[in-house]
Amino acid sequence: MGWFNVLKGAYPSLQQIDKTLNVAAQQSGIVRGSCIYQSSATEFSLATVTQATDEEAYIYFCLVAQDDLVAGMAGSKGQGAPNGVAKITGLAVGMPMEFETSEFITDTYHVGQLLSVANGGKLTAHGSGDNVVAQVTKTVATRWVNDAIAVTGFRTGANMAILTARTLWLPCYTCRQE
Repeated sequence: MGWFNVLKGAYPSLQQIDKTLNVAAQQSGIVRGSCIYQSSATEFSLATVTQATDEEAYIYFCLVAQDDLVAGMAGSKGQGAPNGVAKITGLAVGMPMEFETSEFITDTYHVGQLLSVANGGKLTAHGSGDNVVAQVTKTVATRWVNDAIAVTGFRTGANMAILTARTLWLPCYTCRQE
């Protein structure tokens, strides 16, 4: 279960920069807070290290897990289609906001550190040649999350490790091999 919460910014409002698309075929593991990108004109895919160095792979933070009932009903699952697709919404990294997320690789970040994307749609420390998608504003801390899963199959609330950062889209134009 992923977790994502906007602390400051234009979400939720008409000023937010978002996009709603189908989940690409064969995708799995997209949860709330996953880093996703538009892989085709009509689909989102989970970001990986490949997108970290692709300046055209604009990143979004997913607002609902692909296996969530709401995502299924927004797409074609549960509407009579035997193999329907989920439809998810993502918030653009270019939209100014400060957020909290459980979707990151390690617990060792420092305030001001730049972040990029890693496999599994998670945030990771920025490396030379990577696109920047966020900047740490508060180090990883444990906090209570009301809808976290403490008992398998039930969202009863639990403590989770949470990273706080602000969006920052700085594409790496030197990444492309011409």
